[in-house]
Amino acid sequence: MAGVGFELKKLFTARTAAGHIKAYSYSAIITAGPFALMTSMVLAVQSIFACYGVAEEASQLYVASVVYAFVFSQIFSAGFIMVLTRYLADSLSVGRLADITASLFGMGAILIALGAVAAGLFFWDKPLPLLTKWLGYLFFAELLLAWTESVYLSAVKRYSRLLCSYLAGVLLSIFLVWLLLNNSGLQPEQSGLLAMDVGMGVINLLFLLHITSYFGTAQGGQNFAFLPYFERHWRLFFTATFYMLGLFLPNVIIWQGEWGTLVGGTYRYSPVYDVVTFYAFLSILPLMTMFVVTVETNFYERYAHYFSYITQKGNFREIDDARKDLLHTLWFELRHIVEFQLVFTLVALAVGNYLLSWSGITYNQVNMYNVLLFGVFFTGLLQLVYILLVYFDYQKSVLSLSAVFFLANLIFGLWGLCYGGAYSYGFTFFLAAALSFIWAFHKLNYFTQRINYLVFCSQPVFYRSTEGPLTKLTLWLYGDKYVNLETVRGDDHENKP
Repeated sequence: MAGVGFELKKLFTARTAAGHIKAYSYSAIITAGPFALMTSMVLAVQSIFACYGVAEEASQLYVASVVYAFVFSQIFSAGFIMVLTRYLADSLSVGRLADITASLFGMGAILIALGAVAAGLFFWDKPLPLLTKWLGYLFFAELLLAWTESVYLSAVKRYSRLLCSYLAGVLLSIFLVWLLLNNSGLQPEQSGLLAMDVGMGVINLLFLLHITSYFGTAQGGQNFAFLPYFERHWRLFFTATFYMLGLFLPNVIIWQGEWGTLVGGTYRYSPVYDVVTFYAFLSILPLMTMFVVTVETNFYERYAHYFSYITQKGNFREIDDARKDLLHTLWFELRHIVEFQLVFTLVALAVGNYLLSWSGITYNQVNMYNVLLFGVFFTGLLQLVYILLVYFDYQKSVLSLSAVFFLANLIFGLWGLCYGGAYSYGFTFFLAAALSFIWAFHKLNYFTQRINYLVFCSQPVFYRSTEGPLTKLTLWLYGDKYVNLETVRGDDHENKP
């Protein structure tokens, strides 16, 4: 995301208030625009269902299919995408651009195949019509591809085109829902899912065109050269997987409780809790916008400065001055973003109490929203620390951070389900998020106090290559053509399309 931040930061050169308003508005659109458009697509389809008098059961089946695809596609792909991000960073650093597009097809094929197995096991004994199952799986597979493509799109700086791609898919889906409800014999939920599948397919296709126009085609590239990275950086895989599990686990646990609803004999979810959680998570969009624009850009400049002195043989005074500047910027920006987000959390607290009360949500559910807001606040800060530690490749600590987040949500969530009842909903997530943030802050503080030691002395003296089954498979596939990106320099291998 640093590339996004640097591009957006160019807008802040204007010194006027109007210039800064324009810059922050554009930043918010870039950061939250795709999420807002996807949400609008689901809400628009529901509104069309209401206008046509579609039965509540059909509408719930459509919503549940979308929710399950959205949640489990992120959980399923998180670890793969984290490792893929490391591979892409190394590919860019050594100039092997032809392998980048090729790896998209390779990772896409793996995720779709594994996703088909997971979806097949889930739908195997479910009473839904076969067409509904296939449409649900197709949307799940398209989301897997979308999350994968998003890694590549962070390097493609044509942000207006990306937003237009989302907008085109959303508008097409909305139009197709209206068309199918009027002119097809499909069931309403099947019409909604088919429209979503077509719209998401268009979005993926447009994303692919942007990627290939930027990186080139996959001719001559190695589709599965990233496989050894799963053995070298297995901690990154479990770090992302545990974090995403911890994020959605409270919802999954509450689905099994007294608020859970079974739809179509297949999907169990909790409409009230899921909606309240969704509104609570909207409150941290300002945090993510500010992080992309301010924290990650200012921090990264000092980060690059510090490591440039290390790699380019700077003297001790230069390295130490760069270290002090880096740490000063890190803590200053973190404090600034905490204060910034706290204001928006309090605003969401005040506004949400009125809006949710008018929408028919009970007093106890509004109180749950208030508690969830602060749980989301700590979760957002946890994510910032998580990303900062990933920058320093501090993999052991980041893994412990995400593991604590997952285990805390699992333990507190099960306690709430078995003993706390509905009154504990939201509060267990708050406890898990607060505890995890305290642990994350401790790890970040520990790292910053020992940064020179951890950067210089804790790293292995000699590089150790992996010899596991994935590495052997890669060598069997490509032989002498395979290049270990972690042992070469950028001027050793140029592979530009």
